[in-house]
Amino acid sequence: MEQFKKLFRFNPENTLKLGVERECHLTDLNGNIVAIAQNVLGWLYSNTNGRGKCYGYELSGCQFEERVERPCGLDEILGLMLRNQVEITMAERALGFKRCFLPLGPSDMPLEHYPDERYDRIVETLSFEALLTACQVTGVHILVGMPDPETALEVYNEITKHFFDLCRMGNSYDEEIFSPRLKAFVKNLVDVCEPPAYGSWQDFYKRALKEGFDKDPKRLWDFIRISVHGAIEFRMFDTTKSLDKIVLWADVCQSICREAM
Repeated sequence: MEQFKKLFRFNPENTLKLGVERECHLTDLNGNIVAIAQNVLGWLYSNTNGRGKCYGYELSGCQFEERVERPCGLDEILGLMLRNQVEITMAERALGFKRCFLPLGPSDMPLEHYPDERYDRIVETLSFEALLTACQVTGVHILVGMPDPETALEVYNEITKHFFDLCRMGNSYDEEIFSPRLKAFVKNLVDVCEPPAYGSWQDFYKRALKEGFDKDPKRLWDFIRISVHGAIEFRMFDTTKSLDKIVLWADVCQSICREAM
């Protein structure tokens, strides 16, 4: 279990600092979703003055992810995301594509996955329905830094009580608890809908062994999880174009974590 714990990179200096990850689909200028993530990321890695860590690939070759470049305060999120937006707009003009903030893509979208050995292995294990869902769904993930494993587990257990309210908040379609994106996720990708509480890290590790994410905790796709980045990660929010909405979500997540500490 100690090796499992070491996969999670906690840093007391990042306690309650925020991370933001926003996924999107990529389209051509006619609005067709296209598998061009490798080209887009190649351009960004080459033309952003060493800020390539702000951009990353997803399983789908039709998606990519932008991130704030470092753990930050709530008041810094907007500026860091706007800096990303300037660079991505330059890439759009150079390569002739657009971003599409669609939480659940169409059922006839391309299913090419990003050329990565980890994704090669994952795709081999997925049914057609699971692969389609993995390619369709895009969201916003909020991370709140934790100082150590014990605090992270205590805070995680407490904030799972807010799960359904957070799902409703992140639903961009209607007033139901689960958005169409989350419903598809639950139907085809996850075994557990409501994130479970754990009595100890040993209990968490037992689940990891049973479900096969003991060597790669990123394969736990719960909507709230303890992240390898040393944070509590909130994954229920639909992707959105609105930066103001992202800042609001980050504020709520940080606040409930602070109250739980």
